[in-house]
Amino acid sequence: MRGRAARLAMEMGFVLASVAALKEWVFPFFIWQWFPAADTASAMLEWILIVVGVITCFLYLGLGSSSKYIYGLAPVSSLGVFLAVHLPLLLPLLLRENSHAWWWHRIPAAWGALIGDGVELFTPDRWEMDPLSVSAFSCLLFLMGRWVKVEGEERVRRIGTPRGGWPDPDRKTFGKDSAP
Repeated sequence: MRGRAARLAMEMGFVLASVAALKEWVFPFFIWQWFPAADTASAMLEWILIVVGVITCFLYLGLGSSSKYIYGLAPVSSLGVFLAVHLPLLLPLLLRENSHAWWWHRIPAAWGALIGDGVELFTPDRWEMDPLSVSAFSCLLFLMGRWVKVEGEERVRRIGTPRGGWPDPDRKTFGKDSAP
């Protein structure tokens, strides 16, 4: 993987690893520090699960958009990058190998929990989010994000400005031909 595809893969890995680190370590630490009451801490952790799930959905939409509009990748190439990044996360689940390495199972579980934990709060107790359904849902969000085009303020301001510019609010005239 080279060039634009490698940059998208690095961006995808960095963003998802950052959100997972925030969800697994940073947010629980601060909740533990700031909310000593168990009921309040439990409620805050539930809110964190919901917020992280929603943010992760928006991140997948944004990654899909950047694959098309920033990196200029074709749909097949961007899907290949998505699979190259996410297939290692699914390998422990697909191989069903009993390894003693903690990271072999913990990293895919943390990735699946980014979206899955927020959804599991609203489902019956017996039902769990399957990692394959989480990956299919995230792939769908990634591909849907290719239809979303995000523009910065400068681009919008340049498009929305009239030809002569906006009238000066301090001046009492609204044109070149007007007398004061």
